[in-house]
Amino acid sequence: MIMVSPPDEEGNCSLGVSVDYTISGSLAAGRVIAQVNRHMPRCHGDCFLHVTDLTAIVEHDQPLIELQPAVIGETERAIGEYCASLIHDGDCLQLGIGALPDAVLNCLGCKNDLGLHTEMFSDGAVDLIRAGNINGRRKTLHTGKHVATFLMGTRKLYDFVNDNPSIYMAPVDYVNNPLIIAQNDNLVSINSCVQIDLSGQVCSESVGLRQISAVGGQVDFIRGAALSRGGRSIIAISSTASGGRLSKIVPVLDEGAAVTTNRMDVEYIVTEYGIADLKGKSLRERARALIQMAHPSFRDELWAEYERRFREHRPAIAV
Repeated sequence: MIMVSPPDEEGNCSLGVSVDYTISGSLAAGRVIAQVNRHMPRCHGDCFLHVTDLTAIVEHDQPLIELQPAVIGETERAIGEYCASLIHDGDCLQLGIGALPDAVLNCLGCKNDLGLHTEMFSDGAVDLIRAGNINGRRKTLHTGKHVATFLMGTRKLYDFVNDNPSIYMAPVDYVNNPLIIAQNDNLVSINSCVQIDLSGQVCSESVGLRQISAVGGQVDFIRGAALSRGGRSIIAISSTASGGRLSKIVPVLDEGAAVTTNRMDVEYIVTEYGIADLKGKSLRERARALIQMAHPSFRDELWAEYERRFREHRPAIAV
């Protein structure tokens, strides 16, 4: 059961804002029931089904679910500025959803010729595309196109992508394929997580044993960025959770927490306190760099763990 835009004169229906797994599932299914919704944008790309691929059509118009932009506070603005300092003119971006990606986008108004090859994007990208900061001009794959596999935002986004030839929607097994991602030079992936331990292991999908999310495209894009010529990957997080009661940088991940991204894949970690480059660093160097990025309220206990684990006193440079 899927939702599509009305068919064009040739009988082609667009999957609109949700191509991801939908197109593969539809082509493999024995029966496909399609809701034809005039509110579904007609997106361009590898995202069309012909009416002959559909078993039945139900015409019913209803507004799409909207996701309002997240509130950006001082912490998010600081993280956005640090992330923006790692982004250069001509880079190709992968961004997630929420306050942190929007904060990064808000800090990119001085950058030029940026591109998008991303699992999804939301309202935050629209203004930069309209202003010409994101134009895809220097992309080495799908030049001039903004590539995604699904979209979520407000009516502003849905109206913008409707019949917009610069938007290229494609299935997730193409968009998220690391070998495809890597064909974009200077691919910068920006993702977030739940916890990071002092070795650099990243948990992005569970709180202890409680699963709160799927893996998503984080690992795909981090590895694609590593294969990209000039590529970089960023894990961007606020330093605390639960109103400041918990540190997101911890000695070890919570019991049962999943390791989403392993420590050898991690490159930059960004919090409101700065940037830690973990690529190629020893365990001692990683721990020192991460403690500097933690909230000051938790640094003493992290330094105590450092001293216990490595049998050496904290460096003189510690804050």
